[in-house]
Amino acid sequence: MPAGFAGRVNLTVPLATLLDLAERPGEIPGIGPVDPALARDLADAAARNPKTTWCVTVTDDQGHAIGHGCARPEPRNGQEGAKRRKPGPPDGRDPPHGTSDTPGPGFSFTACGRHGPPGGYGTWRLRTLGEGPDLIVAFDPITATGCDHRYQAKGHDPGVKLRHLSQIRHATCTSPVCRRPAATCDFEHNIPYEAGGRTCLCNGGPKCRHDHRLKQHPRWNVDQLPDGTFRWTTPSGRQYATEPTRYPI
Repeated sequence: MPAGFAGRVNLTVPLATLLDLAERPGEIPGIGPVDPALARDLADAAARNPKTTWCVTVTDDQGHAIGHGCARPEPRNGQEGAKRRKPGPPDGRDPPHGTSDTPGPGFSFTACGRHGPPGGYGTWRLRTLGEGPDLIVAFDPITATGCDHRYQAKGHDPGVKLRHLSQIRHATCTSPVCRRPAATCDFEHNIPYEAGGRTCLCNGGPKCRHDHRLKQHPRWNVDQLPDGTFRWTTPSGRQYATEPTRYPI
């Protein structure tokens, strides 16, 4: 591989696998499952690149996303500072990868005692390989019942966070027969924006361009349920449901 070669890939890995506490496979959209050892190797390689971005998803006991946050560097003027600390009592709980005398994968994930977004799951510290600062992850909730419209956009186009959270709730196109990764799909309003539909998580989700157009055909009907499930009704009256993505737990 030539020096300086770089690429971009979305890698989903169970946290327990990343911390070397379990042997559950990861996944790369458009490719499929990757075995735990390869997932850890890819994560280790990504951690050595300062341009890598990290996000963490909280799931319920069914694997559905209920919270999500993307990491940002810890502020240098924070109480903990930006420098690395050795694992052990000064940092509170020992990170799962061991102590300074016990080699490990180099990742840890610990609560940092800060309040996160309202209704979320607090703020956590993610430590990766390399010499950079620790990363702070504040979790936003992804509701499965009533929507408070906190991510709603004022216009037709969704904001960055709304689009991203919709892609976390549904990792692929919401058609029951399509597996196109959500990152390459449109954000589609279930009730059209022109008809008064909100640009919100409760009224939208990812659809590839083909299924976006198909849904707009007058003989097709799509309902979005409060839990994020999309129920498609075909011209013949048959119904098919696409529930939110189930992540490995």
